Formats: sequence, C-alpha cells, structure tokens
Amino acid sequence: MIRLEGFRVRAGDFLLSIDELSIERGEYLVVLGPTGSGKTVLLETVAGLRRPHSGRIWFGERDVWGEPPERRKVGLVYQDYALFPHLTVAQNIAFGLRATRRSERGRAGPGVSGSGLRTGGIGSDDSEDGPVRRLAGLLGIDGLLRRYPEGLSGGERQRVALARALAIEPEVLLLDEPLSALDGPTRAELQGELKRVQRGLGATVLHVTHDLDEALLLGDRLAVLAGGTLRQVGAPQHVTSHPVDTEVARLAGLTNVFPASEVESESTGAGAQGTRVVLESGHVIFAEAAATAPARIGLSAVIRAEEIEIRQISPAGERASLGSHGRDDAEEPAERANVFEGIIGEVRLQSVHASIQVEIPPVQAGRAAWQVTVHVLRSQVDRFGLQTGLSVHLRIPVSAVHICLDQGRTV
Repeated sequence: MIRLEGFRVRAGDFLLSIDELSIERGEYLVVLGPTGSGKTVLLETVAGLRRPHSGRIWFGERDVWGEPPERRKVGLVYQDYALFPHLTVAQNIAFGLRATRRSERGRAGPGVSGSGLRTGGIGSDDSEDGPVRRLAGLLGIDGLLRRYPEGLSGGERQRVALARALAIEPEVLLLDEPLSALDGPTRAELQGELKRVQRGLGATVLHVTHDLDEALLLGDRLAVLAGGTLRQVGAPQHVTSHPVDTEVARLAGLTNVFPASEVESESTGAGAQGTRVVLESGHVIFAEAAATAPARIGLSAVIRAEEIEIRQISPAGERASLGSHGRDDAEEPAERANVFEGIIGEVRLQSVHASIQVEIPPVQAGRAAWQVTVHVLRSQVDRFGLQTGLSVHLRIPVSAVHICLDQGRTV
C-alpha cells in the first residue's frame, strides 16, 4: 500500500497540500484535476523527483521520504513517452531492468555500453529477453522489438513506455496524463489496454488526468484535486452523484449547478424527509436530505441531467414520456415529484447522447428564467421530435437532486 500523510510540497508559489491519501495494493486510483492543480507535482514527489517540505510517504511499512528515485522502485510514464531515440524498442524496455540492477549492485555489469545496454541482441542479454518479450506480448508490440521510436505511431510509443515502466515490476506505476497526446480512437483502445494489463499484473497504479471519461473508465477510486488540495476521494459513481462542493461537481461534468437562497428540511410525502430548496431564481425544488453547511458557506443544488425525465406535450395536451435516457421508469408519488413546464431552447447533438437546454419561465415578473440541461439518448431526438421551441414537461426525481457546498459563495 502507498500512503501519504501530512503531505506538503512547494513548487514556486504553488503549494500542494494533502492531509492523507492511500492506494491499496493492486488498486487503480485516478486523480482528476484541471491544469495547474498539482497532479504532476504529486506524481514526481511520490517518484522521488521532488522532496516534500513536510509529511511522510509510505511504501508498505517503509517510509521513503528521503530515498532517491532509484531506490523506490516506481515506474513513471509521461504523456510525451520519453523514449531513447537511439535505442530499439527492446532496448528501451530493457533499460529499466538494467537501471534497477545497477542501483542494486552499485556498479555497472561487464560488457555494458555507456548507455547501460549492449547494442546487439533483442534487449541486452539472455536474462532480459524473457521479461522484454513477455511485456511486449502483453502490450501487443512483440513485432516491433527491433524498430526505433522514430518509426512508431503515438500509440505504439506509449505502449513501449508502459512496457519499460512495468519491466522493473514497480511497487507503484505512476501515469502522468499518458493518453492525452493520442487521437480519439487510439486513446480509447489504450484505455482498454491499460485496465486489462493492470488487472492481469495486479499492478498498483496512480494515474493523473484532466479527462473525466478516462477517470471514470479506469479508476477503481477517484480523487478530485483542485487548487493544490484533495477535495473528494471515493468510488467514481459516488463522487459524480454526490459531489462535496460545486467545484467537484463541475469537474465531474455536472452542468446543472444552481445557487440556493433557502434550504430547509421538511416532509416530502409519505412521511419521508427531504430538503426544500429555493433557488436564487425563485423556483422551488425538493432534494435529498442535505448536510448542514459550515457558517457563512453557501449551498447549491446539483441536478444530474441524465436522470431528468422530459415529456413532450402533444397538441391534445397529452404528454409523451421519454423517460430519463429513454427509460420508462416508474414515477414517484406526485407529492414528491419536481415537475416543471418549459420550452426547449437548444438541442446539442453529441456522439451517443443529446444535450437538451430547457427554459423554465420565471416565477414572477422581473425574475430570471431557469435554464435546465437534460441528457437523453441521441436516437430519442428524432424519434420524439425534440426540437427548439417545443413545449415540454420536466420531471426531476428527488433522488436526482443533491445539495453541496458552494465554496465560491458566502452567505
């Protein structure tokens, strides 16, 4: 297990501060954060390339705070591959093995060139051919072993970089946005490869990225890093459905984030307790039971767009239901439902889903309209004739509304 305690690292004016973070053996932990949040600083400090100003770094029962990188047995993969251009694929993979052996012996072995590798053979020597070929086969690059990096595609280069990092059987594999430089199809293919290889080897992985889809696909757990601090750590589904604050909500891809002017607990029907929320627009909505906010910190309502049910109003006044993401879900009791009438302002088509912008009229003259985003399957757009100007009803389940802290707003 990898564990950070009281972790503080300065990089110029920037401070990375993590009170506690642990990674279990064999776990794939993804740290999600925007540019400048401290993701690379975190990886480089765990690798030993930076020294923390305070705190402890545990690899199992060993405190590695003062240990140099070569003694930590970590594999680090950057987005730009960092392959040696004068070495073949096999020699690049074998480089990690040689570097580890030199660290363990304190000297270079016989017959080693200045680069630490012989220029002949697949990798370097017979003892390295087995691991090199095994990893090359695992990553699908066994036909590239005699080629040089300049003749490889981006996806092939990243596979070589991964094989080199895995060759030393690291205690933890550190991945710094390893797929961000790749095109969409190659990135999707390598995402699947990463998860398959990690599970096959039982590797412990700390992966940082700004890509939400990548984080949700790969992570056993998700940690959200913003402004140099960990905001939330948990199962990906929990983080994206129950963000602790508005910044986490936006990083988790939640678009329906609305400041609240009043939040109070009350019965929502059948004796169930929920939360009555008055939005700044004046609209009232019921939500899940909310935690109490610290003094002077505002609250916001977060609504998951994919769980909103949109109903087309037919000329006869009947409502044709699409359901949330096209599902015909059972309705909540009327007294617990959040039902609003609005007009579609915009339809944005994406690869699989469509984003529907619905404008709900103001509660009174002089107040602003309420803009709500609904996500449905793209196929539903044509099937149900969703288009700009169409009158619809929105049904928002209480369970789809979450109350979180609004760190940027005081009350």
